[in-house]
Amino acid sequence: MVAPMARGAWRGLSGADVLHIWEVGHDLPSGERALLVLAAAAPDAAFDELARLPLGARDRALLAVRTATLGSRIDAFAQCPACAGALEFPLDTGPLLAGSEAGGRPQTMRTGGYLLNLRPPDCRDEAAAERCVDVASAEAVLLAACVCATGDDGGPVPVEALPDSVRRAAADAILALDPLTDVSFDVTCADCGCGWSLAFDVPAFLWQEIGHHARRLVGEVATLARAYGWSEHDILAMSPARRQSYLAWAG
Repeated sequence: MVAPMARGAWRGLSGADVLHIWEVGHDLPSGERALLVLAAAAPDAAFDELARLPLGARDRALLAVRTATLGSRIDAFAQCPACAGALEFPLDTGPLLAGSEAGGRPQTMRTGGYLLNLRPPDCRDEAAAERCVDVASAEAVLLAACVCATGDDGGPVPVEALPDSVRRAAADAILALDPLTDVSFDVTCADCGCGWSLAFDVPAFLWQEIGHHARRLVGEVATLARAYGWSEHDILAMSPARRQSYLAWAG
């Protein structure tokens, strides 16, 4: 099967999709929530196909779904670590989606006397890491999944047996395979001038937006059902513009 990203099959989420994802994903880990979103946005894709997406490709897909659902502008918020002041700044998904077919490909490197075959982590690797009890264990799980090492004699070398310097080089190289795996922005507080690097966790951010959107939809459904006696199914089947028109009259 051709990957959904390659064929541009990501569609926007309907109101029913949003409420289903919000309900089912409430107690799931972040990675599984992300797969729920992608499964709704690419209903013809096999779940295993989605789970094999490298994390950078997955996050691009999530941003594409977000753009198709809510538009390309993101109103991001942060709290200054120095003065606790609130900071609001706009983001656009366009630059993050640029070059969406680049990166994320396996590579080979030689360092410290070892030949390393590297691949980017995928959703299955992330799920295994999320089950670990601490960060060090999670990093070890990801390295073991994404690195195949051989020594000068051509024999395989377990990742845990590699020197620390080689393991660090491998971790850095895996991160560099796909820049969208680790996105951050340099921001400055307008109140105190403090500057810091703000990490942008795409699945976590999208989950927050889905929560806001779902709660708004629940309110709209409750208002229209009370006013007109319509079912949730019929209300969610309306376009957002039509729902807003009826809400204006219901108020």
